[in-house]
Amino acid sequence: MKLSEKLVKTLYTGPQSVISVTGGGGKTSTLRFLASKFKEMGLSVLITTTTKFQGPKQFNWGLDYSFSEEADILSHEIKKGEVVYFAKRSVVDMKKYTSPRLEILSLLTKRFDVTIIEADGAKMLPLKLHTQRDPVIIDETTATLAIMGASALNDRADNNCFGFSGDDIASVEFYQKLIDHEEGVLKDAKGIKLILINQCDLISDVSVFKRLNAPCEIVLGSINEDKVYV
Repeated sequence: MKLSEKLVKTLYTGPQSVISVTGGGGKTSTLRFLASKFKEMGLSVLITTTTKFQGPKQFNWGLDYSFSEEADILSHEIKKGEVVYFAKRSVVDMKKYTSPRLEILSLLTKRFDVTIIEADGAKMLPLKLHTQRDPVIIDETTATLAIMGASALNDRADNNCFGFSGDDIASVEFYQKLIDHEEGVLKDAKGIKLILINQCDLISDVSVFKRLNAPCEIVLGSINEDKVYV
């Protein structure tokens, strides 16, 4: 089964779907991946963030339009089958773009068929342990996709998990702790909830992840291969 089919079927709830993506292990690639699939369906798609992420010149988002000013995005005539990027330029790091005002995001979610939000930051690491400040999941969220990267398996947890310090190994049991922890991968998740263990193409035996338990569905997959591992 293709991962794209599974994600679209689970996360798309109809017009004005708002998908917040959290965790680590391929969030940015997943946003682009989802946007391209919804574009193929003839839907209008907004890519944005409630924290900060890469700008349109630093990453190939597959965009039709990109905006950094409120007046420009609000005056844009939205069309079916287009992908639009909107975020503010960071005054600290010109390669990063930051969250628009949440009241503007609330307005835009009503105009686009699908809004995909990078709602978390993990500094390119495959796993994430949250703090009180994150993730930032807006009330309009209809589905939350929480990502964990399989590439960390059996490596040092402190080298692979943003927000964690200690001598733990990122065993399957450590992944389970991140699922169960109040500051873990499902923190503040809203709407339909789905955990994606991404990067399964990078490990030899994905079956170990079948021992994981969560209060929502867990999918083992690879964004790079568009594949679900069963």
